[in-house]
Parts: sequence; structure tokens; C-alpha cells
Amino acid sequence: MATAPARELDTSTLDEILLDLAVLIELSPHDREIAENRYRRLKEHVERPTSPLRPYLVDGESLIYAQGSVATSTTILSGDNDDRFDVDAIVEIDVPLHWSESEPLDQLFDTLKNFPGAIGVVRCTRCVQVRFAFMHMDVTIMDRRQRLSGQRPGHIFHSPDTGSAYRVDSNPWGFTGWFRTVVGIGEHSFEKQLKAARDAAGVSRLIVLDEAERRILADAEQVPLPPMIPSRIDAQEAVALKLLKRYLNLCYARLRLKRPPSIWLTKLTGDMGLVRGGLTLQLYALSKFISNSLREHLARSTVPREANPSYPPDKINDRWPRPWPEAEADMSTAADHLDLLADAIEEMNSSSQSAILKKIDQLFGERFGQEERRILKDRYDRRNTSGDDLLIKPGSGTIYTPAIAASKPDTQPIPQHRFHPGRLPSKGDAPGG
Repeated sequence: MATAPARELDTSTLDEILLDLAVLIELSPHDREIAENRYRRLKEHVERPTSPLRPYLVDGESLIYAQGSVATSTTILSGDNDDRFDVDAIVEIDVPLHWSESEPLDQLFDTLKNFPGAIGVVRCTRCVQVRFAFMHMDVTIMDRRQRLSGQRPGHIFHSPDTGSAYRVDSNPWGFTGWFRTVVGIGEHSFEKQLKAARDAAGVSRLIVLDEAERRILADAEQVPLPPMIPSRIDAQEAVALKLLKRYLNLCYARLRLKRPPSIWLTKLTGDMGLVRGGLTLQLYALSKFISNSLREHLARSTVPREANPSYPPDKINDRWPRPWPEAEADMSTAADHLDLLADAIEEMNSSSQSAILKKIDQLFGERFGQEERRILKDRYDRRNTSGDDLLIKPGSGTIYTPAIAASKPDTQPIPQHRFHPGRLPSKGDAPGG
């Protein structure tokens, strides 16, 4: 692995632009409030007396909770041409022994097909997708009848349109806890920079569904409700992952191949850890870290099969890449795109502002490049009307892949789950979440 970056390396200008971009593609505080309310409505809808799943929810045991990127604080705009956030949820039940492996998803679809405010409900291979304006919620059923040892592991169901259905080991609760623990709350200096970027660049996109949701949100301003999604992580690792995911989303929008799964990218982000020196170095190192891993597998004609650190039977990328020989195209394509991102980062760091922004258009989308131009103009150029570059300087120095230290930085880890999932009350408890 290459040596640490040279002392003269200056990435402050590119750090600033990348921070703005990360804020532009994330859930704003207002968006998070609306997303939390959708989880509350999911809980109410699944638990209603006429719900097909209500008899299989176990009092005091079954949970309904956020999983995936919204739980790891790495949700981004997912749509290629529209502003859409994709979030994920788990509904735990005790699946009856006589059900087939397709029945849980069938029952979940019947439960959600009349979800209030939804513009569509679609049964997918492993989840049921509830579609709202600017937001999709993928709801997955989990069987916890066996009460497997660990942090709430169980089985989800793979039920394609053709072919056999089967169970899949899964432990999203444990994975969320692992990632949030290894990443921690981040460094205070980076958190301050991120807050300043949010003040300048934050955008709210989600819209209120109906009057009922509007009333709930208004009431929550007076009496805060218990959170339904974990608190936001302002760690540099999580922010770099958001940018990496946005870049890959655009790359794969033009391809027939499946992109690497988000949870696999999240696992490798946690494995790599913090790279000191700023967001530019973190994103560069993450790109090379994942690319190098893929190229090692290509050289050995093997495929990565990452296990959930909290529950090894859960193979988090069981459907990507495909088996050989198709795996070669999957992995080489991903590695090539990641290397192109790393090359672009190195090029941008020694470029003029106008050249940086043109490259941002290519990497992350023209909409965000235009937004960043506006943000920089408001921030720096209230006096200069010449149209020249603003009052920011190019970076300097050569970017290297820093040595990834085995030890974690001295930061305070956050609790695994600082939120209140939809647990059904035990007998004798007061009702409520």
C-alpha cells in the first residue's frame, strides 16, 4: 500500500465542494421528520385490527423498525431523473409452520396494498415496495419464530415470479448496530464543517401526504414524539459513502448490469474506517479500497462473499456478483468505475474551480453541479461580477492511498440504536410505541 499523503497536500477546496454535494443528496431535517412519520404509519397500518398480519405479531416481542441506509444514516437521492429517497423497513412476525415460503410476502402485500397516501404498492422478490411521491419504502417480512441467538436475527424470504421460493438468513438490526459502533459519532471539527454546509446547501424534498400527516407533524413540533429512525451520523466515513453511492447510481443508470449492493459498500466502509485528512482523502481511499478488493478477487477468479459481522450466517451480498464467469463483468465494471472516480478526485484537486465543477457535473449529475455553482456564488462572490473563478484556490500535492490503520480513531462510539422501533406492548404495558 502506498505511503501517507505528502505534507504539502491541500484538499480544502475540494473538501468544501464535496461537503456541499453530500448535503444536497441527503435527507434534510424536514425530510427525516416526514420519513419518521411514514414509519409510524407503517406500524399503525400493520397493527390495525383488520391487518392480515396482526395475528402473527407477538406482543412484547415483534418489532417494526427501520433498516438499511436510513438506519446507517447513509440515505441519498436514488432516482436518476427524479428526487426520490429509498428507505427500508422490517416487520417481524412468527410465521406459521404451515405457510409456504411465498406466503409471508403474499400476506405482507395484502396488508400493505391499501396503505394510506401511497401512489402504488408492488410485490418484489424480497420485499413489498410502498411508493409515495419522492419516496419508496421497501418493507421486508422477517420470521423470528426460532428466536435465534444474537441481535434479533431471523429469516427473510426470497420469492421470485418464477422459480422456487426460499428462506435467507438475515440480521439487519445487528448490522446497523455494528456499523454505527465502528463508525461512531465522528470528529467534532468535521461535524462543524458539515453543519455549516447544511446551513448553506440543505434542501427539503419530501411532501406531506395528507391532512392527517400534517397534523401529526404539527403536533410533534409541540410535543416531540419518540424517534422511529436512528439519529443521524455525522462521521466522515458515512458522508464519503453517500457520495460514492450517488456516483455509482449514475454510472449504473446507463448499464444493464446490477450495481454493487448498498449494504456491501457499507460493510467495506466500516472495515476501512477513518482516513484522516478530510473528505477528499476519505472518498479517494474508499474508492481504491473497494476497487483493490475486487481486483484481488478477479486475479484469483473468486467472488467476495461478505458476512454480516453481527451474524455470520447472513451473507450480505449473496446476489452480487454473479457466479463465474459472469462475475468477471460484474467486478471489473465496478472496479473500473471506482478507479475512474479516484482518478477524477486526483485531477480535481489540482484543477481550477470551473474545471472542478465541470467534473462534478459528470460524476454526480448536472443538477447538483448547478446547485453547487449557486452555493459558491452566494458564499464567496457577492462583489465580483466578472464571471471568473470565485475566491477559492486549487488544491496542491499528489493524492496517495493512505495506509489504513488497524486501530480505530479515538472517537466516542454512539449507542447502537437510539430510537424506539415499533414494539408491540407486552401484556400489562400501556399501549403505544
